[in-house]
Amino acid sequence: MGQKIKRFGFGVGTALTVAFAITSCGLASEPTALSDEDQASIVELVQEQGTVIEAPTCSVEVFRIEDSTTYGWASCAPSSNESADAMAQVDAFPFRIDGQDLRRPDDGSKFDEDVKELFPEDLRSAINQHATGAGS
Repeated sequence: MGQKIKRFGFGVGTALTVAFAITSCGLASEPTALSDEDQASIVELVQEQGTVIEAPTCSVEVFRIEDSTTYGWASCAPSSNESADAMAQVDAFPFRIDGQDLRRPDDGSKFDEDVKELFPEDLRSAINQHATGAGS
């Protein structure tokens, strides 16, 4: 009987430890719900500093917020419908905001290198999925 109780206690302890670890990891990787004001502030910063499109309309997905650093993905397009060429122009990119400074990877051959420099390893697969169209 004593052996069964020890095994049961060990099993419960192990299950609780694993559940705590999974919960802790999940909390670290999932952003807390953003207020409308916080979301608007991030979108405004992306529209001002992140894209070269004139008068853009941007949507953002926040991957994570750690202290004063925000990691996410932005998709921007011209806000006017004046021409078909303008509507074809879309700027989609990962971003990192430190305080009020936005940084994004360079396009082209330096993209992967910049992603490694700017983003934690556990966010790179989400960035790669978005970059290849799988996360859209």
